[in-house]
Amino acid sequence: VRHSLLAYVPEFFADNLGDFFIFLRRFADDILETSADSLEHVLQFITVFMGNVERMKNPHLRAKLAEVLEAVMPHMDQVQSPLVPIMFHRERIFCAYQHAPFLAEALIKVFVDIEFTGDPHQFEQKFNYRRPMYPILGYMWKSDTYRQSIKNLATYASENLESVTPPLFLRFVNLLMNDAIFLLDEAIQYLSKIKIQQIEKDRGEWDSLSPEARREKDANLQMFGQLARFHNIMSNETIGTLAMLTSEIKAIFILPILAERTITMLNYFLQHLAGPKMGALKVKDFSEFDFKPQQLVSDICTIYLNLGDEENFCATVPKDGRSYSPMLFAQTVRVLKKINKPGDMILAFSNLAERVKSLADRQQQEEETYADAPDDFLDPIMSTLMIDPVMLPSSRVTVDRSTIARHLLSDQTDPFNRSPLTMDQVKPNVELKEKIHQWLSMRKQNKEHPKQTL
Repeated sequence: VRHSLLAYVPEFFADNLGDFFIFLRRFADDILETSADSLEHVLQFITVFMGNVERMKNPHLRAKLAEVLEAVMPHMDQVQSPLVPIMFHRERIFCAYQHAPFLAEALIKVFVDIEFTGDPHQFEQKFNYRRPMYPILGYMWKSDTYRQSIKNLATYASENLESVTPPLFLRFVNLLMNDAIFLLDEAIQYLSKIKIQQIEKDRGEWDSLSPEARREKDANLQMFGQLARFHNIMSNETIGTLAMLTSEIKAIFILPILAERTITMLNYFLQHLAGPKMGALKVKDFSEFDFKPQQLVSDICTIYLNLGDEENFCATVPKDGRSYSPMLFAQTVRVLKKINKPGDMILAFSNLAERVKSLADRQQQEEETYADAPDDFLDPIMSTLMIDPVMLPSSRVTVDRSTIARHLLSDQTDPFNRSPLTMDQVKPNVELKEKIHQWLSMRKQNKEHPKQTL
């Protein structure tokens, strides 16, 4: 069937199909198990339509197909009926599905596409739409076929960073980090407000208020609790997904375009969860708000350890001047011991902390070498020394390649005049690059062999 003809499938058909399978999942899950042989047709329908905007233009409906996929996929927590064989029929269908690579790609594609739906409430909607996608990704990762197809997408992205359209997996990881930063930051803010209000209430400060004022305080506390719970649930899923992906996908995370951002995110969270700011989050009942600080610290440390074998990644850690400090990593080690994490994990993170500290000391000496770099050697956005300067064709401004590459992941325009821009349009500023390298060489040489005063 030609692709153009598939676009004529009525939306109500997909919508009703989705409602039916979501209903079965909630109220008659055993039917899905006993009818598993028929589910391959459902998987084919989802594969064809969920990841292709030409076949199904409605982003909300494509997101609903992800919810359908979550509904029909095997659920390990289901209660087996005595009439149903112990074997999971759906697992057999999913694992043997011949179009598994296309299904995995379609899921990641819709995850990325719903970032911009054109709806005035798109920012809030995207988190609800992505919620069922995390368990699907987790299930797919356990299957060799699905996991390899995801790894292939990551490999392609690493090898095609400067293509006209940013590779799918690169955009996916960038959005994952955007979500993680926003969700956990929001959860932290709400938990801080909850703690303050709980203290006020316990001290009796609310007793002197009028009944109406107390009701308003209670309503606010309840609202903060609901918002904290939602953001905690989603941030747990997002950080957990990053920990899962980095267990086998490393190359893309250690590239300059993502490494610095990944590290900044991890350190910022460690500050709140294991550092000096952790006390602000100690609400009465963590479980009431789905706050799992121990799991979050464990996942963050797992991400560090997954990527910590790469020298370039470790060398980027000390560059985070806002959150990183040797003390933060030492505090994290103490937290890992306190929550009884395995000894090999604690030892590995301790070794990582020492390696990063050593690199930090070396970098501090190097930074003194080029502390007074000329202004035209500095990136105009980040105010850091440019390593690979490139010129933007429209504004004619020179920036570091990694800086503009990060910007274009979220916004494909020139940051200085908002004209359309893609990575293939930037031009290396060879002359400036040569000047910077000559200046660096001269400064290093002068430092190693200072002039002797007579």
